[in-house]
Amino acid sequence: MDDAVEIRAYEPRDRQAVREICRSTAYGGAEEALIDPHLFVDLMIRAYTDFAAGSVWVAERRGGVVGYLAGGFNRGRLHRIQAWRVVPGAVARSLGRGLLWRRSLWRLLADLPGFLAEARRAEAPEEERYPGHLHVNLLPESRGRGVGRRLVERFLDEARHRGLPGVRAVVYETNHPGRRFFERLGFRPLGRQPAFKPPPEEGGREWKIVYGKEI
Repeated sequence: MDDAVEIRAYEPRDRQAVREICRSTAYGGAEEALIDPHLFVDLMIRAYTDFAAGSVWVAERRGGVVGYLAGGFNRGRLHRIQAWRVVPGAVARSLGRGLLWRRSLWRLLADLPGFLAEARRAEAPEEERYPGHLHVNLLPESRGRGVGRRLVERFLDEARHRGLPGVRAVVYETNHPGRRFFERLGFRPLGRQPAFKPPPEEGGREWKIVYGKEI
């Protein structure tokens, strides 16, 4: 365990560091997969950092943020924030950055409504048993040191305090270290959902494993 790391609640001063970790760790660090890094980060994390107070925790070492956990206790509220407060502005800013004529961006945006609907359907059967949700991102040098476990434990403590029966997390099907991480923490596979990721080739599809843990 890395005792030099402090786990604490997110503060506005952490925003840029959290966004940079989100960007740099996307798709296992394969930044070439990002059509627009700013759009990706907005869609992934802005609902939590900007609109849902008390939903992010950070791991800090020697004054620098080395990882974060973003989670929620009311899935419906986060979906509404995403749909009405995050997506419209994120798309407008992306187009304003001169990406209007990139076919790959329009293809990605065209896929977004269907992806959100399909992901929502995939989550629905277990929604009541696992209403909480979380995702964890760490810089590579902080992995394998117990930092991720401490972030998850902090989130689980808060979820228990709020009376939630269970929580869920999603991991890319090909991310075997990530899957082992959650399985060691007592999460079990519940099913699969589509991943919002530019496919490696036309007609390709990425999947995520949905994990749940009763608390």
